[in-house]
Amino acid sequence: MEGIMRFALLSWVMPLSACFAYTPLETVVPTRGSEVVANLSAPLEVRVGELTVHDVKVAHGRVAYADADSLVLSGTQFVSESGAEYGSLGTPITVPRRLIAQLSQRRVSAWKTALALGAGGAAIAAIVVSVGPLSGSSSGGGPGKPPPSVRAP
Repeated sequence: MEGIMRFALLSWVMPLSACFAYTPLETVVPTRGSEVVANLSAPLEVRVGELTVHDVKVAHGRVAYADADSLVLSGTQFVSESGAEYGSLGTPITVPRRLIAQLSQRRVSAWKTALALGAGGAAIAAIVVSVGPLSGSSSGGGPGKPPPSVRAP
């Protein structure tokens, strides 16, 4: 039964994590704490711990500060021009506004959420239907004892 519960939990958690999409920001200044992706028009150098990542073209992260002139991100992922990805645990990066070609914010996608909830509900229903008939079929003990008239040789 524990395995069924894990499967049921995963059938809900995994699709719900895909219910987000990045949409281009309409406003000039994103709100503090929002998750964004900044596509840069010119490459930057970013220091991630003891490593310097050259030619960063895409920065993923959370907005720490934003004004009309710059955007400060707590970066979680950086992608270089060559396509190499570098993960981070919150490396601060200041991006001048003039270098941002496109800024997208992470938002809940209504149709993906509806699809995930429908698929998750169908998975739960399938589990209940397939496990239901098995729940009462156990006799609780295994094979019974042979009758006393049978003797071993």
